This record gives sequence, C-alpha cells and structure tokens, in this order.
Amino acid sequence: MEENISLTPIHDFLIKNKQDCKVRCYMPGHKGYENPLDITEIEGADSLYDADPFADNRGIIGQSERIASRIYGTEQTLYSCGGSTLAIQTMLALAKAKGKGRDHVIAGRYSHRSFINTCILLGLTPSWVYPKEYMSCVLSPADIENKITERTLAVFINSIDYYGGMSDIRAISEVCKKHDIPLLVDNAHGAYLKFTETDRHPISLGADMCADSAHKTLPVLTGGAYLHIGNKRFCDNAKETMSLFGSSSPSYLILDSLDRFNATVSENPDHIKDLAVRIKELKRHIQASGYVLSESDDMRITFDCRAMFTTGQRFAYELDQFGVTCEYADDYRCVLLLGWHTSDQDFETLYMIFTEGVMQRTALFKLPKPPVMIKTTSASAPAIAYNKMKQTMNLEEAEGKICGGVIAPCPPGIPLLMPGEVITREAIDVLLQSGVTKIETTVGLRNIY
Repeated sequence: MEENISLTPIHDFLIKNKQDCKVRCYMPGHKGYENPLDITEIEGADSLYDADPFADNRGIIGQSERIASRIYGTEQTLYSCGGSTLAIQTMLALAKAKGKGRDHVIAGRYSHRSFINTCILLGLTPSWVYPKEYMSCVLSPADIENKITERTLAVFINSIDYYGGMSDIRAISEVCKKHDIPLLVDNAHGAYLKFTETDRHPISLGADMCADSAHKTLPVLTGGAYLHIGNKRFCDNAKETMSLFGSSSPSYLILDSLDRFNATVSENPDHIKDLAVRIKELKRHIQASGYVLSESDDMRITFDCRAMFTTGQRFAYELDQFGVTCEYADDYRCVLLLGWHTSDQDFETLYMIFTEGVMQRTALFKLPKPPVMIKTTSASAPAIAYNKMKQTMNLEEAEGKICGGVIAPCPPGIPLLMPGEVITREAIDVLLQSGVTKIETTVGLRNIY
C-alpha cells in the first residue's frame, strides 16, 4: 500500500459526515437516526457503479476497491451489496459479452439457483456435469473437457459446496486455458481462502473471475460480497455491467463493512490461519469423542449423521438444546459454520458439548433413503421454458411434462429441477421426498433438442 493512504476511505468519509452535524436534506428518510453512517450518494461519497479504481483521482469507493484488489491479488475487485448473486450475474454477463455468440455454459449440477436464474435472464444454456456424490462440487476435469463444444461460452463451478467440499480449481483451470474458455467460480463460501496457510483462492489458482460472499465467513454485513477479476480482458465495462443487475441504491453500511475489512485483515494477517488451526483441533476432539465427520473445508464442521444412525435435522435439534444453531441440516448431514469472530467462549462451548457423554444422541430406527441425484434430459433452454405459458399441477400427475420453474428448496438453494427439463418418475420421487407436491409445467412446449 502507498504510504499515508488510509485503508478505510469509505469509513473515514462516513465518520466525518456523521461528525459534521449538517442538516440532512437528502435520503434516506431516517436522517441518521436509524444509523448515522447510512447515507446515499451525496457529494464526496462516490457512486458504486461509477467508481473507477484505476483513475488517478478515484473516489472513496474506487480507492477502497483498489485496496481490496491488492489484498486479493486481482486485476480488479468490485464490491457487491447484493451478495454473490450480483457478482455471478455480472461475471456471466461479462463472459457473454466476450463470447462471440456462444451460449452454452458447462456447470456443476449442484450450482446455486443464482446461476440458473442468471442463465434464464441472459438466455444461456447450462451443460451439466454430475459429481460422484450428492450435492458435491467436486468435478472431474476430464468430464468437463469432454463437454466442451464449439458453443461453449465458459465453465462455471462452485467451490466450496454446502458440505465443505472443494473442487480442483487448478486442474480445471488448465483445461479451460487449453481450450481458451474462461473459468468462472462461485466461491461464495470461500472468501477466506486467500488468507489460509496455503493461498487457495480461485483467482490464485487460475480462475478468470470468481464471486466471494464476504459475509459468510468474514466480519462483513450480510449482502457484502466481491466480484474478483483475474483476467484483464474482463475488466472493460465491469462496473456498467454490474449496474444492469444491482440496486441503484446500494447500502453504504455494507460498503462500510467491506471497506473496514481491508484494515482488519491488514492488521491481522494471520487470524484466519490461527482460526483454521483451532477448528482443526476441535474436529479432532469431536472425532475422538465418537462422532463421525465428513471431510470439509477449514471453516466447517460437517457431521455425517447417517453414519451415526440419525438425521441432520435431528442432530441440529439436539444441538439447539445446548444453544447452538447450525448453518445447515438435511436428511444426511449437519453443518456448523465458524468464522472470523467465532469467540473463545464459542470454542469452549463446542468443546464441552462434544465431550463424550455430554450430549444425549438419539439413534433412529428408520433412516431416510440414501440421496438420489436427479438425472434427466432437457427439452429446451431454460429461458424458453421459463417464459412459456405455464400451469400448476399436482406433482404426481406431471410425469413426462416439461418443468417451467426452478425447484430449489432453500437452504441450500440448489435446484433439484430446472426450467426446460423433463419431469421423470425418478424426479417425482426425489421431489416428493423433499416435500414438493405441486409443480409448474409448460404449455405447448416441444422438445427442441
């Protein structure tokens, strides 16, 4: 960083504005009473979508984004107040603009619904690659390469997944570079990966662009995220492209928290490394006490509940009796997500709970059926099916029909069935098991593939 340059230009401006005590004849209507740091784009505050991090006279947002870019080692880093969803929308749009008419995106089947929603908005068609395990992001580079055609616009993968699995981004990046196809990564759960013992951030491993949800593991307000660009050719019009999807009134409180993290991590560069060591030691303690864990990333503790003859939901309920709320639970696993401000008291509580004999575990006599991955065919591109006339019908009566909407229970928000896909008997069984009883189907749509 340059000498005498503040690491928190946004925060500095907001504090000064608060202290100036001027009459607030501008939005928002609470006039500072709800939060004195909450403002709009007043004079000197900079505008998120107009901020130029490369200009000599860049404003406070441009300055802050440039600092974040240096911390993450990117060509450009853009702040998002609309979470990773906004970053995903932007990077797919940037890829399409450089795609010379190509419209197919190779993607892992367990991508978040924000990916398929963006495909609908942009008229893109996903070409699915299936993992070996349910809801896993781990994909074979060879399977990805086998999907590449003359219509392939980009490869889109998510890593880290909800259970804590990670893709081999470096190997997949090499495949993409071989075919001159950009690699886009939904790294929503991995903003911390830049700061681990070994830098495993997607940009460092060769991704062209990636989306980070800073708020998931870092001390940033909900909705605070980054779009990181590692390939300079995608920097052109990145801000303008983001403005197509983002609110014209981005939250300065979120921007403030992203800005302050630049100083926080600069002053505490080893914090994530130390935290990862503590979580690893806690995992050892938990396993030594007889619990079964799935392999997961540095910030997660993922319990293999089926191996312990229970469900994730039941295990989460038992944890709740000790005052612990889990991040995610389903029929098979329960996930605890730790982060930057997990306290000493939090660790002490978890050590106590997972000491042998403290928590009374309940074994279930009847477990849910093993997970099944829905594999079906597409009758049309998602955008075509989504924009067709639709009818809602009982799921049991929909076999052979074409899905018209996105079926994505949240959490985790991962689509089980997409617009344009044929509703098979197997799909019906899986959706019924997930609690889905009604479904939107298209009217008058024929299979065009």
